[in-house]
Amino acid sequence: MRTRQFLFVSFIIMAFYCYGAGMMDYFAIYEPWQLINEKDFTALHHFQGDRIVAIFVIPSAIMTLLNLATALFPLPGTPRKLLWLALIAYSFDWIFSFTMQIPIQLQLGEGKDMDLLNDLLRTNWWRFAADTVHIIIVSVIVWKYIFAQSREVAKAL
Repeated sequence: MRTRQFLFVSFIIMAFYCYGAGMMDYFAIYEPWQLINEKDFTALHHFQGDRIVAIFVIPSAIMTLLNLATALFPLPGTPRKLLWLALIAYSFDWIFSFTMQIPIQLQLGEGKDMDLLNDLLRTNWWRFAADTVHIIIVSVIVWKYIFAQSREVAKAL
């Protein structure tokens, strides 16, 4: 039971962390790239890209694995269907990343191209939508879990 609690709490913490990190990546990092001159863009892109992998991509992969683990081994009072739904929602983030974002990022790594940058910013909205649906589902999971626990405490009293 302790392992399940650890997995659940770790998943919830990582889900909120990844949502915040994703929003920073999507809106605070990508948007200003439009203002960077072509000479400095490639170096900045590589510098930030390496950091994003450590700060966002690896934690997102860990969070996805934690989501899977909590869906396979849920705590009592945790809605299993919602855990699977959360995993499906975040899977769309990965799909959009691999099919749209990463190919664009690889091309931008070779040099600034405003058309590619505009495509990156436009396709970012797909990831934003998937991430937002995911965090809403996670929030409902937390609320339902807390509600179930409060009922158990009330019964014990």
